[in-house]
This record gives sequence, structure tokens and C-alpha cells, in this order.
Amino acid sequence: MNEDEARQAVSVALEKVNDEDADLLRFDVNERSITHRLGMYLQEAVEDPWDVDVEYNRVGGDETKEVPEELLTSGSQGRVVPDVIIHQRGSGEHNILVVEAKKSGNPSGGDRQKIRAYMQHLDYDYGLFVRFETGQDFDDPGYSCEWQCR
Repeated sequence: MNEDEARQAVSVALEKVNDEDADLLRFDVNERSITHRLGMYLQEAVEDPWDVDVEYNRVGGDETKEVPEELLTSGSQGRVVPDVIIHQRGSGEHNILVVEAKKSGNPSGGDRQKIRAYMQHLDYDYGLFVRFETGQDFDDPGYSCEWQCR
């Protein structure tokens, strides 16, 4: 999957969240509920052999995902759980996109730093930070994006 295909899939999925699940954003539901829907729509937008997973914590099939602790914000452990990923499940080699998401009322903390660490140490080709506008902040569109590429 190249960058244009990844961006197109993300665009389609984010528009579906915005159009079909705006109530999740307006009601300011848990971030996992929002990223679950994003993952569902991403899976619809990508073709085989790609898998989309939410909070997937494995490299290949056995090992937990880890990055050097010094690359993460203070207080973070080396084990990481990305919000949403596009990859080939079980391969450990074909990591396309890692997504970190935050709701508008939550500080982004070290999410951009985590994305860089995922790309550097877990070989993701692209990283995406998404801020969802929720609750009183909800507007159309209900999100903004920042891409990172290797």
C-alpha cells in the first residue's frame, strides 16, 4: 500500500466516522469507541492482504510491541498499544500505518512522539495523529489530522 492509498483509505474512514457516527463525537464517548469505528471503516477501505486492528499489542504473533522507553514521554513503559494500525497480522514485517487519536478535551501528551517511535522501531511506513472534536467542541468536520512519513 502506497502513501496515496493509505491517505485515501483514512480520508474515507474519517468521513464515515464524521457522517455516520457524529453522535459518538457529540456525546463525547470514550476514545476507544471512536477508534473502534475508525478501525471498522478503515478495514472496509483497504483491500487484502491488509488487516486493520485497534489496540493491537503484538509483533508477529508472540512478542509484545515495545519501543525504547527513552523515546516515550515520562511515565510511559516500553510496551505500547497503538490506537489503530494497518498491517499484515502475524507477519511482524508489513506495517503500513499507525494511528494515535485523541479527543479534543484530552491533552495529546506524547502521541506524536509515540508515532515517531513506532515508525522508527516497529517499521511503520506512515503515522497519523487524529484529534477528534467532541462534546461542545464538535463541529463539522469533527476531526483534524497530522501525517508523518518516513
